Amino acid sequence: MPEADRIDPSRTALIAYDVCRRALTPPDPARAAVMRPVLDAWVRMIATARAAGMPIIYTTPVSRADGADVVMLPTDLSAETGVPPLTNGIEGTEGAGFPDEIAPRPEDYIFLKRRPSAFYGTGVSELLRMLRCNAIIIGGGASNRGVETSVREAFSQDIATVVARECCWSGDAAAHAYSLDKAMKMYARVRTLDQIEAMLRG
Repeated sequence: MPEADRIDPSRTALIAYDVCRRALTPPDPARAAVMRPVLDAWVRMIATARAAGMPIIYTTPVSRADGADVVMLPTDLSAETGVPPLTNGIEGTEGAGFPDEIAPRPEDYIFLKRRPSAFYGTGVSELLRMLRCNAIIIGGGASNRGVETSVREAFSQDIATVVARECCWSGDAAAHAYSLDKAMKMYARVRTLDQIEAMLRG
């Protein structure tokens, strides 16, 4: 296997980006059925990371109940849809927690996140340096919003990144496909779970 297709688990962390109940186990049965394969993919990805001894970092998107920290900057999309450009869960609510199947363990790391990037204002960058990790595996949603934002920022911080394809999702199918198949390929390696497991084996 070429060196570029290997992952050193001793220098790599898994970032489970916004894998909260609100996204992965929504109350609507139809939406929950759509998200079930993604949740199953996360069960497999997290088990793989644990078996490899990798640190696991969870982020969860939250805002205060009073909305004082909600982003209300004008954007074209918010003007077209009437939806704020950033819609987080409410801090401390059940939806902001994690599904039982992928719940964090005491040895894992959890960061509250109030902006799209996994790095901005969270302490994730500092943790990676402390752990001596120079690479990440990441997945989550929305792929074309927060995951891509995080991938771009990781690239700017000289962090090698692998995107777990099956662990990503978006409500916009076209944007999801473009992000995985075009945009993020400029800044990361986009791989299936089978490929990631092979890369970890070396």
